[in-house]
Amino acid sequence: MRPLPERRSRMAKEFTFRQSFEADPATVFTMLRDPEYVQVKCAATGSLKTTVEVNATPDGAVTITSTRVLPADVPAPAKKFVGETISATETQEWSAANPDGSRTADVSVDFSGPLSFTGSLSLTPATDGSCVVTQGTFKASVPFVGGTIESVAAEQTEKYLKAEESVAAEWQRDRG
Repeated sequence: MRPLPERRSRMAKEFTFRQSFEADPATVFTMLRDPEYVQVKCAATGSLKTTVEVNATPDGAVTITSTRVLPADVPAPAKKFVGETISATETQEWSAANPDGSRTADVSVDFSGPLSFTGSLSLTPATDGSCVVTQGTFKASVPFVGGTIESVAAEQTEKYLKAEESVAAEWQRDRG
């Protein structure tokens, strides 16, 4: 009897995106951790409902947890797995600031559907202000359509992060 061929698992979807902000890292981080800003950016990017919790430690580390309810903008085959809305709980665990204001964070997003994102964020000075680089992996645990779900999630996340740049620029103008 011949052995069965080894089944290879599908690779998850890698994701990298760079955002630009027109302020120094300390100013940008003050904005990013402001619960009102998180509410505004989530509403501006399609959230139907948002909750935010920010916890800081004495050493300057900060954890930002937000839960968003979003319309399920997924391919038809995936609708039966996720329904009409998707809940996404994002946790960013930021380090204390370096002398130049830069920070890093571990980030995870748990979705109500069979999808997750894990990765890192880095906030660093740039010639025109600051940048945040998001790197990570989307992983969908759905047979046959998992890759499609991961690709759609990556596209939606890129749109979300681009919109966040516009929201941030307006936020800083209004408060600057």
